[in-house]
Amino acid sequence: MLLTWLIGVRGFMSGCGTATYLRGGMAPDVMVVAEQARDQGDPFQFTFLVLEAAQARALSLHQDVSFPLSIGKVLLCGLLVVASGLALGGRPGTRGFVLQVLVANLAFAAVEYALTRSVRGAWIDMVAQAGALLPSDVPERAGLTNPGLWWTAERVRFVVFELAILGSAALALTRERTKLYFQAVARTIDPSDEP
Repeated sequence: MLLTWLIGVRGFMSGCGTATYLRGGMAPDVMVVAEQARDQGDPFQFTFLVLEAAQARALSLHQDVSFPLSIGKVLLCGLLVVASGLALGGRPGTRGFVLQVLVANLAFAAVEYALTRSVRGAWIDMVAQAGALLPSDVPERAGLTNPGLWWTAERVRFVVFELAILGSAALALTRERTKLYFQAVARTIDPSDEP
């Protein structure tokens, strides 16, 4: 539950950051950022700055999809934080609630991934174009300019850090040991057990 709590906090902060950014309406020019970062000479920093600028620009280009999804992410991840906290405390009756919240977050993650394909396509193209600004002798250039590598990385990120963790947590809540734990905690708190 601690891991789901951390995922909830990360998602909540990400959703808030995206919503705030989109309300401000300032989208960076990726090629200008790439040229400035290239002049600094650090390929790692170049990759980080270009990736951040490209993702921000793609979100602003597809604001009609990304803004409502960021608000939904804030709400569901906030609920995941609360539910995970209740489960960590062993509150009676929270197992079913946490399971529902996990399933809702799993469904939302799948819907968000499906609806943001154009956003991913936009930022991956921008990163590939900006990566071409690096000199050909820089080893990181090949990875930056390869869209297939970025698509694969996004799929792995989605499966591992969203579906697998939330799905594992939901599966763990359905196990007999977890049910026994919540029943034991409920018995220790239940005032009808007192003499």
